[in-house]
Amino acid sequence: MKSAVAIVVLALIALGIGLAWQGEQARAPLGGMGFTKSVQVKSPGEDRATYYRLKVNLAYKGEPLDFDIVVGCRVSITTYKDNDRTVEVGIAPMAFGLRMKDGHGVVVRPPEACGGETTENGKVPKSLLPLIVTYENADAPWFGIAYASEDAYESPLSELKFFGATISKATREEWQEWRRTEASKNFVTYELLGINAKNRWEHPRWKPGYRAMGSICSALSRVKLPEPVSEAIRPYWPASRPDYWYPNGEVERTLYSAGDYHGRKVPFEGSPLREYFPLETNFFPGLPRHKPGARIFFTGHVVGDLYPASSDLAFNRLDAAGELPAEVKAKSRKSYTDVSVRPELKGVAFCDVVWNIDGLPSEISSNSNPTANRIDGQLINEELQRHTGDFGYAFERDEYVYFRMRYSLMDIVGGL
Repeated sequence: MKSAVAIVVLALIALGIGLAWQGEQARAPLGGMGFTKSVQVKSPGEDRATYYRLKVNLAYKGEPLDFDIVVGCRVSITTYKDNDRTVEVGIAPMAFGLRMKDGHGVVVRPPEACGGETTENGKVPKSLLPLIVTYENADAPWFGIAYASEDAYESPLSELKFFGATISKATREEWQEWRRTEASKNFVTYELLGINAKNRWEHPRWKPGYRAMGSICSALSRVKLPEPVSEAIRPYWPASRPDYWYPNGEVERTLYSAGDYHGRKVPFEGSPLREYFPLETNFFPGLPRHKPGARIFFTGHVVGDLYPASSDLAFNRLDAAGELPAEVKAKSRKSYTDVSVRPELKGVAFCDVVWNIDGLPSEISSNSNPTANRIDGQLINEELQRHTGDFGYAFERDEYVYFRMRYSLMDIVGGL
């Protein structure tokens, strides 16, 4: 296993010499302060709250690291600094992070099992994979590395090993006890996440030197095209034969038709095409694996080979004066997304995106800067379709399709 120093070096390379390998059910609005000291729920029969216990078994740099988190769904939280304000949140904690002895941070986003799903009753798969993100500095978690598929744990650069996760039933009393004894160990706070704890809908305003936790993670999922699909899209491959290219509407329709989007006749690495598309939901059922059966509810969903994406417009790239690095400013088109397709990075996502911050400088606005998307530094060809911002998918020659994937540690109405 490589040292943390090697990971930091790779991080600098991945951002272009760049950034790096270091580093959803019924809801109600969130309020409250960053450090929850007390909790309050309505009496039995009057509330809709449910509870479960998530256990995650890991090793960090060869030493055991176990998470035992009691999660409450649709629970009321009263905060220590604001005791007259009790608010109901969809899930708490939405993220739980522990500080390691070396100062690094390891954060878990619990899969949501608010309908009584457990490992014991078979509604939680035994192959469940929570979202886990590591940060080089728990006190300054501006950039994170998400272990977004099983491949991440097999990398020679991995600091973690994953041995499994289970979900079991819990009671209100167990949740309250966990809040009293364990919640304060969570180094993740609303302030770090860039959340206005007093009013979730009033976003913090940027000022020079301001930083927030990289909590939204990006990657591309690379999937081999079956031969019939490869043959069908080949005529649309631009004449210049670029390595990477965007489809237009006609190519998209051809992919759906030749790939039998609504059926199962044309498997993509063993699964239907539709099962590779990212879920359009706030609900987090755990991460997909290469084989189906890993997610709660969405049991058919799978993922290809994941490779991490970073952005020149990442909020935390700004220096204390609000300026981007010189090498980024020199680009005629900044990278909205730049993906690193490297074997040692397979399975991870880069977490360099921050939730809503108001008043950001034009330096990192895609509306103010010409942008492009790149894979291994190469522009994704735009002869058929121009994309200057986010995109759904792109092709690699006539052999692979890439799907845009995002993972968040935050729940828009979750609590800590």
